[in-house]
Amino acid sequence: MTIPIGHTNTVVVGVDGSASSQRAVRWAAAEVARRAATLRIVHAELPLPADALDLSGMARHALHDEAMRWVRSAIAAAEDTAPGLDVQVRVEVGSAARLLDQESKTSALVVVGSRGLGGFTGLLLGSVAVALSCHAKCPVVVVRGDDPASDGPVVVGLNGAPENWYVVDRAFEEAEARDVELVAVHVWQPPLRTARIAESVGIVWSELDAGREALVAQRLEACADRHPGVEVKKYVVHGSAAQRLAEFSEGASLLVVGSRGTGGLTGMVLGSTSQALVRHAPCPVLLLRPGLAEQMDVAQTVF
Repeated sequence: MTIPIGHTNTVVVGVDGSASSQRAVRWAAAEVARRAATLRIVHAELPLPADALDLSGMARHALHDEAMRWVRSAIAAAEDTAPGLDVQVRVEVGSAARLLDQESKTSALVVVGSRGLGGFTGLLLGSVAVALSCHAKCPVVVVRGDDPASDGPVVVGLNGAPENWYVVDRAFEEAEARDVELVAVHVWQPPLRTARIAESVGIVWSELDAGREALVAQRLEACADRHPGVEVKKYVVHGSAAQRLAEFSEGASLLVVGSRGTGGLTGMVLGSTSQALVRHAPCPVLLLRPGLAEQMDVAQTVF
């Protein structure tokens, strides 16, 4: 996998005892086995309320015991998925988002479930996923889907921004590592909503689509040379970016998107799109922030 400069070949997974986090652990374990990396299981124990009386420490001890049960369950799930993994554990009292953000500063990838237990006894992994998509210092995977496909294609959302290259390149890398095809999708919303108005001002949708298809081909060709064995299918479609990407991701092994994009006629609004996909995509979602591009440009790649 592409590792940002100064980071280690470690995959971090956040756990909270929920079924969603168990799926995240299994996904992360399979990824670690595929990439010959280290798995780091992280749990953030919630602090006691400021007005809680725990003079004997029994409440804190009970929460810690529960946390360790969840961690042991996560270790068992990881070893069942990929025996012989190198597994590390970190358990601390604090904010889940803050703890995982700290881990992202030195890790190759952070993996979380799409929903947590919530309330006092667990992490709100849904909100944590959103926070990490905005602030993490390495790529983030939100594991969605009850039973993510392992042999489905990798789908990537393309926008019109020049800096979108690193999203496309990472999607090629993920497809190559899985030995599956890459499905590249560019979604745009025509500025005029009716064909009659469009015709009256001389707009020909097929010509606009052709221009965007040329742009997509250019983006893909720039990365395809580094990944010659990857079969690529490309689509230029109209509509809501989140909705269309979710449709193309049915049966996919992974959906790759940037966490922010450009709006208007020049591209998709991947800020809002990525947030919608974190909540509704039918497969795991790999989120890449624009700030990672410079680190990943000169990063080492481990296969």
